[in-house]
Amino acid sequence: MGGNEVQLAALDVGELDMFVQTMEPWRIESIGNQAWIDWHIRLQKLNQQAVLEASSMQEELTKETLISYGKLSILVHEAICIQVWRLKIYPQIMKMEPAPANTFGIYMVLYHEAAAVGLLETVLFHEDGAQCISEVVIDLLHYAVDQLTALVALINNGYLKPLSAQQLDCETAAEELERQKKDLQFDISMRCISIVRYLAEHMEVVGVGASISSNLYKTYDVPSILCHLIQLEPWRRVDDKGELQIFNFGRWSKPSAEDITQLHRSEAQLWLCLRQLLLEPRLPHHYTIDECRRSAFCSLQAKITDTVLDQIPPLGDLKMFLCQLAVGDYSSVHNRTNGVKNPGCTLIEIVPQIKQAYLKEVHKRTKSLAKDQLEHFHLDGSEASRNMAKKLLESYTSDAALALDSGGAKCAKCGDKASKKCSRCKTEWYCGRECQVQQWPKHKEICDQFSKLCV
Repeated sequence: MGGNEVQLAALDVGELDMFVQTMEPWRIESIGNQAWIDWHIRLQKLNQQAVLEASSMQEELTKETLISYGKLSILVHEAICIQVWRLKIYPQIMKMEPAPANTFGIYMVLYHEAAAVGLLETVLFHEDGAQCISEVVIDLLHYAVDQLTALVALINNGYLKPLSAQQLDCETAAEELERQKKDLQFDISMRCISIVRYLAEHMEVVGVGASISSNLYKTYDVPSILCHLIQLEPWRRVDDKGELQIFNFGRWSKPSAEDITQLHRSEAQLWLCLRQLLLEPRLPHHYTIDECRRSAFCSLQAKITDTVLDQIPPLGDLKMFLCQLAVGDYSSVHNRTNGVKNPGCTLIEIVPQIKQAYLKEVHKRTKSLAKDQLEHFHLDGSEASRNMAKKLLESYTSDAALALDSGGAKCAKCGDKASKKCSRCKTEWYCGRECQVQQWPKHKEICDQFSKLCV
């Protein structure tokens, strides 16, 4: 079995160094052209390879190569680049008349952000990975917190109430793309929970600990956001049939017996991050726990049960802290340090710059950029379109991609675990023949498009 794990790879021999060496930040105006699509495929393969190495306990060569060439910061640029594209260019594209008939190219751009964030999440687990992003760490923190607030907004807007099968069948292409965009936003936001935790834990080794602390506590009030997300439990929902679903492997699926008894990965990350921030020695210098915050934090005590403590013993310290907070006026402690009132720690802060640079690039150009880029997304059956579709499908349906995908694949019709893919386009999963036949009227159009393009 060990031999099979080693052989499974997303990259061929020599590709890792070549792909990483050629990484560079891309301008928004280049999104969708042939060179950018080649870069998108390379990034996706790097992400797949990194996940394979981490999940199978192999030597993490992808992480080491990214660090040795100093290319981790490129991933931060890429995530923010697509974020700005999603906020500024995407809405203009969707307003155009006639509306895009084929949305796969647009979805590919949205997915690019998820690939960049996925790779960052895998690499930043390690301290040496965090050390290599000191120049862009505030930009990354700003981006990640943006995604956490977007997660709260998604939930408040009813994202956790899934559409019925009838509603899905009646979707237009634009409505389907908007739903897929929300799904990707949710997946990215859940990954950013881990990224915020890693930044909080590694703030000292990054070299700008004071500025990170100021942003975590004073600028964004991350402890309150984490507290709110723990209460919301975004990793679980009830489907239209009244059955519980758990978010794993980027998909919603019915929980196994193990899923029900074990703490969800995202919940564990939230708890560990909150513990790190509330027990951090810098806390009294940057954060005042007023009555509103005190009430919110103390409401979490009931959630730290014996079962939770058995799985994450370090939370015992957090529970003790919350108990002390509940019985005393803790605000006075946080307003004073050694008997001297804390003036607020005035310091020169590092401010995020990458997002502003991208916003400046598209200022007063959103409509013209949208019009130009829409041309790149037309899959019109030409030789260029066929070549693009073939390259993309090869990256999405490689053995490595399928190995990662099958762990959490669900049936496109009923939502149960799936082990079979459409043999023509290889883009949709099914649990069996019956569901595939029932889904065919909805799937036929995109399946035919891919089949024609790849002939």
